[in-house]
Amino acid sequence: MSTNNVRYYEEQQCSNQWRAFLAAFAAEFASKGEPKDLRVFMYQLGRTMGSGFNVADGSSLQALEACMNRVWSEMNWGWVELVEEADALVVAHHASPLKVAFGEEALNWSPALLEGMYAQWFETLGMDKSLRLSQRDGVFEDGQLFVFDLKKQLEEQTYFTRR
Repeated sequence: MSTNNVRYYEEQQCSNQWRAFLAAFAAEFASKGEPKDLRVFMYQLGRTMGSGFNVADGSSLQALEACMNRVWSEMNWGWVELVEEADALVVAHHASPLKVAFGEEALNWSPALLEGMYAQWFETLGMDKSLRLSQRDGVFEDGQLFVFDLKKQLEEQTYFTRR
């Protein structure tokens, strides 16, 4: 785990008053469906949650990152880095409270909440419809870093257009 994440958690943690509730919620929620279905629900929850925040300065990546980080700072939910790569915009969310809040077992579905929030924010800013945000596979920094790629969605050819 990076020094920045350790320092962040020493200063800010998931509120103790919510831990028992969130642990019970995660256990019950996980028992209600497959991870794929739980991700869909969390993604939609993230979109709804994201629409409640003003992330409106898309004039530059630095301005957008600063807008997003104001939201995360107010919520004590870590911070984001936006990194432009050749084929994608990388959204790296550091020091997320999801593992602390929902438990390690929820790491296969809980990050979809962040994915939905970021997708909502990009869509509100007028994101090109051919772009799609998706989480990279793997657990990074012991579940404290979630990485998403915003890139052109490759459409799979249908049966009739394949040769």
